Amino acid sequence: MNKKFIASAIAGLGLAASGSASAIVVGGVDFGAAGLLSHLETTTVAETFISGNGQQLLGYGQVNTVNGNLFYGSGSDRLYFVFDQYVSNDYTFTTVDFSAGQVRVYLMPTFNLLAQDSATNFGLIDTGTPWAVLEGHGLFGTTDTLASNGQFTGDVISFSGAGLLDVVGGEADVVAFLDSDGIGDGAGGFADIAITTSGDNAVLNPFDNTDGCTTGDAVEGQWCIAGSADLRGLTTVPEPGVLALVGLGLLGMGVSLRKRKSA
Repeated sequence: MNKKFIASAIAGLGLAASGSASAIVVGGVDFGAAGLLSHLETTTVAETFISGNGQQLLGYGQVNTVNGNLFYGSGSDRLYFVFDQYVSNDYTFTTVDFSAGQVRVYLMPTFNLLAQDSATNFGLIDTGTPWAVLEGHGLFGTTDTLASNGQFTGDVISFSGAGLLDVVGGEADVVAFLDSDGIGDGAGGFADIAITTSGDNAVLNPFDNTDGCTTGDAVEGQWCIAGSADLRGLTTVPEPGVLALVGLGLLGMGVSLRKRKSA
């Protein structure tokens, strides 16, 4: 029996800076004066229900702030994203891991995510040329790229998760900016972005079919989950006035590990 270590939480990167500096704008997005740090915080994430192994996780959402800035795009432009290709494994009622995974990020005019159902939202976002394309990066030398803990069955669903991502495509200047290999993966390699997530079935899109989502009768693929996510990483453009970066590397980021056996 081999022991497999999965990250169950990833703490954020810390940044200390002094002095004033000009804002860094990359791909139409204002990263502010703290341009050495990339912090994309979302407040709208919708995703599908997972009930076992071998199922694909789908989701979408809007980036609310970039390095704390609500007005990071030109005019009404905001970052939206979709994710898919995450495949569930090691599923239990309280844990589930995912392999693979892709996140596609788009810069587009603001629109209301609660004005139509989730399948329509996914299609509206996933058009044109992505601002950035991210793919899952293995945790601790495994094929798992995202690990979640919580309660995945019953009338109350609630969970948190953590994973790693690599920048693999998108606009050339965005790729060059975010492709920093700044986060250790616990096995000698490096990823570009650490992601932490949380979600529940408390508030859902009124245009979705949510029958069973709050009664313990949900089925695979239903849009039963809403929540939030943080994506944090370093960038490849040094910013004047930076004094220190703390918490670099997965093992130095306050990681708690879940140890489980796999056949």
